[in-house]
Amino acid sequence: MALSMKQGMGMEQTLNPKMIAFYELLQRPVTELNQAIEQELQENPALEITAERLCPACGAALLTDVCRECGYRADGGEAEIAKSPSDVSIDPTPASRGVVSGDDDFDDPLARLAAPETLSEHLHWAWRLQSKDDNYEWGCAIIGCLNDDGYLEEDLETLAEGLGVEKEVLEKVLLEVQQLDPPGVGARDLRECLELQLENFVGRENESSGEKEHATLALQIIHKQWHAMTRHAYEEIARKMHLPLERVQEVADFVRHRITPYPGRQFRPEWQTRSSGQARLRPDVMINKTESGGYEVTVRESRSLGLRINGIYRKLWDSMRHEPDTYSSKDREHVQQYLTRAREFIDNLNQRRKTLKLIIEAVAERQGDFLEKDLHAMKPLTRLSVAHQLGLHESTVGRAVSGKFAQIPTGAIVPCEIFFDASLAVKEVMKNVLAEEDPRKPYSDEKIARLLEERGIVIARRTVTKYREALKILPAAQRRRYD
Repeated sequence: MALSMKQGMGMEQTLNPKMIAFYELLQRPVTELNQAIEQELQENPALEITAERLCPACGAALLTDVCRECGYRADGGEAEIAKSPSDVSIDPTPASRGVVSGDDDFDDPLARLAAPETLSEHLHWAWRLQSKDDNYEWGCAIIGCLNDDGYLEEDLETLAEGLGVEKEVLEKVLLEVQQLDPPGVGARDLRECLELQLENFVGRENESSGEKEHATLALQIIHKQWHAMTRHAYEEIARKMHLPLERVQEVADFVRHRITPYPGRQFRPEWQTRSSGQARLRPDVMINKTESGGYEVTVRESRSLGLRINGIYRKLWDSMRHEPDTYSSKDREHVQQYLTRAREFIDNLNQRRKTLKLIIEAVAERQGDFLEKDLHAMKPLTRLSVAHQLGLHESTVGRAVSGKFAQIPTGAIVPCEIFFDASLAVKEVMKNVLAEEDPRKPYSDEKIARLLEERGIVIARRTVTKYREALKILPAAQRRRYD
């Protein structure tokens, strides 16, 4: 084997540090952007936030004597904040709000709210009341191994070895932990979780006899026909257990509506769950309809507005340029380094807002029908086409919309990536088609493809399967009902 070295010439595109920093800010949603700004303010003494006057009428930042939000005119006696021509500051927009206080918790009403009780805190409190002294430590160890959904993630044998206790002892303690509220907590898998909840349901005094019968039968089915239950093979269950098919369907519906596979989620904060609704989302951009029929895009930012170069550092640098011999090279290097870093940070924030605004404006112009109607009006749009229109790179468009949300004129808050998902309109039509099917004779994927073709949408059966799975819709055999 011979080794050789060769030299070659070629062109390769590289990014300078400032562009890399810009792209990092561009891809951050507004919540992460604020964290980056806080970190930069702590690390860079040459960067500061200006104090802002607030409009007494609407609360917007009053940057001049006339509010850009509501038109309110300030009293002529109020002095406008002076702004040096050499002051490098981030461009203000009407989205800015609030005066920055030294005590962030005082300004933030959420900081004064009581923290919600977590599942772990709830279980530890209940365990202290119920446990015996000799098994309290082992119960706490088990509770510490539960995930947010209430399941025991650690293998008991491994846990017992780590704690230096017999596995049989931990199994007995686990049975006691599983009796804590909420029912189903401490389960090692879905089957055990459902069984624990059903056993608890049967033992309740305030439940009707009919529902207790459902719970009892559900326990029997899970014990004897678990795999058939997971496959929704209700005909097989009815045949093997000699039950009416309608009865099996009723029990399956009972389990679906009265038993949860995630017992611990009731202790999770709303903003950590998908079911918390759009009200908890913070849009990064807002798209509003104008009187002329077009769309106005506002990029939402908070304390990033009002950033500027620290006055002391600016004066120091001016003095260093006029009297260089008065300062040491180390001092000059320190001031220049932080001033350059602050200017680039402010420039990148300005560029981020302008880039995101341009991209969403181009998207709004193309997807106007969707913004005011529904997913059926979604038009095919690619990141590449928007990039070509604006003279940007495709990756820039991708970074700009990734992980961000937009509030559209209808009031809905949607992911920005939705504007580039051409399959959404087809998926919406698919949901409408499936809503019309007979539950006793659900459509196969091939049948769905034919019905879509009748509506002018030609896609292959395998594409229907792909979209159906993305919508988390079960296959026809598992959607069939027997009642």
